Amino acid sequence: MPKEQSNTSMEKFPKKNIFKTPENYFENLPDQILEKRKPKALHYYLSGMAAAAVVVIGFFLFNGSETVTSSISYQVELNEEVEYYIESGVWNVEDVLLLAENPNELLDDITEEEWSNQTWVTEGLLENEIFY
Repeated sequence: MPKEQSNTSMEKFPKKNIFKTPENYFENLPDQILEKRKPKALHYYLSGMAAAAVVVIGFFLFNGSETVTSSISYQVELNEEVEYYIESGVWNVEDVLLLAENPNELLDDITEEEWSNQTWVTEGLLENEIFY
């Protein structure tokens, strides 16, 4: 019977809602949350941008000059080695053209260089003497 007594004692209390929320609380809640979050989001964004800037600047300061210098010295060494192989007869023209990425462009450059060194006598030539 103690259960019945506890039920009857609970029934004595009024059944009304004792909790009250301010007016428009739930309508304004998302805006309030976003306003509190904006400074944190801006802080994280600015921190990330600053960190990225430090990394990029550091990369170029420490590696930028070495990369340019090392690539230039590598190209100079490579050119000297290729010239050595050509002069010693180990490689011939066909070998060099096979190694080129764009052999047509290389041939055009060589042809242009060779033809620019020629001196032409244009006076006294007839049209039928010029070979096409």
